[in-house]
Amino acid sequence: MKRIAVSLAAAFTVLTACQDPIDSAGGASNASSGPSASAQMSPSPGAAPDSADAAAYVAQFRRDFPEVAEGRTDQQIIQDAFSSCSDMAAAMAITTPSMGQRYGLGGSKADQFTLHNIALLTMAKICQTV
Repeated sequence: MKRIAVSLAAAFTVLTACQDPIDSAGGASNASSGPSASAQMSPSPGAAPDSADAAAYVAQFRRDFPEVAEGRTDQQIIQDAFSSCSDMAAAMAITTPSMGQRYGLGGSKADQFTLHNIALLTMAKICQTV
């Protein structure tokens, strides 16, 4: 139970940090938090994290979610992570329906648990790289 509370607290902290857009120079922007600001908060689909960070993320994703990773290239896993960062920032939510579709997960409790854990990993390893 304590582990879940810590995970939720970490997720809340990450989502709260996403409310302040970061400009391309790395400083805080005074822009309002609207749809255009949400796009600035997440890695863009064309951006790439440090190759070591990306490799570590992919390795952990494959280890933790083998069924979801099956049939996906490393590049697809990274692209899905970037898309998930954008979705979470835009919705200000830990998971979104589009993330469930992206990963082929439905509405069952087991699938939602898996999706939640994918979101936590992605927030910790990819979304914070900007």
